Amino acid sequence: MSTPKRPGSTTGRYGDPPGPRSAPLPLVTQPMIPVDELDPAQTRVDNPLQALKPETKAVLFGGKPTVTMQPQKPAGPPPEIGLTQHHLPDEVLDPRLELVIDADSERSASFRVMRHHLLEVGRPCCVIVSSPHPSEGKTTTAVNLALALAECGRAKVLLVETHLRRPQLANIFKFVPPWCFAEQLAAHRHQPMMPWSLIEIPQLWLHVGAVNPRIEKTQLLDGPAFAIAVERLRLGGYDHIVVDAPPVLGSADVNLMADAADAVVLAVRARTSTTRDLRRAVEQVGASKVAGTVLVE
Repeated sequence: MSTPKRPGSTTGRYGDPPGPRSAPLPLVTQPMIPVDELDPAQTRVDNPLQALKPETKAVLFGGKPTVTMQPQKPAGPPPEIGLTQHHLPDEVLDPRLELVIDADSERSASFRVMRHHLLEVGRPCCVIVSSPHPSEGKTTTAVNLALALAECGRAKVLLVETHLRRPQLANIFKFVPPWCFAEQLAAHRHQPMMPWSLIEIPQLWLHVGAVNPRIEKTQLLDGPAFAIAVERLRLGGYDHIVVDAPPVLGSADVNLMADAADAVVLAVRARTSTTRDLRRAVEQVGASKVAGTVLVE
């Protein structure tokens, strides 16, 4: 890892994309789907479901239409952002980096379809990715959605995490954040104009704000601090900010973040997640914020 750039410095031309690599991929992600297409009699989400049609501008949840997302437009001076470049190691990659390991696979194509459908519901800037419970594929979904949005330099994308109890991004991308994103949230709540410190991965056209896995696991998410951070980072020129969030049920973390975001995407795991828990998660977050769901196998 090279020396961090001076805060406020701009990034140069991104490097060439990595070539496809062969590796077994354990997950299959389906594009966003209407919850009402789930059979209420099912106790598990275990069938491939139809994708949201491209011409559709609303997704039905519990019989209520979800309005087209309109990204918020903040005003003010852009933040200073210090970037530390990091390159993925040549060793075996984390299997959750599906678009990197096998860019031509059917599973990678599913995330590109997901990108297409997400843009069809209003091109949201800040997207929270969560799930009803832990271990339902939300981190895999968040990472590959960010990679799909940033693919070939088509957009400037920032991937951050707010799951303070089980941070994963530093392990997935194999780096130690120079300044923990959770600590930055706390600092910027009191001094919003402070510079930000992020990781730049040039070969993926991606910026990452990761939580240091060594932080105190009892630390709680600060909703107002997250709102301040999103408001400032929107001004950083990012087309999309993808947030790997905690699970919905069992805490209020996603509710604390939802007002600052444009959309929420929920991941559910085939043969594990239940229709009941998915509906409960949608009701807790609020149907007007949920852009769709992703079926992960």
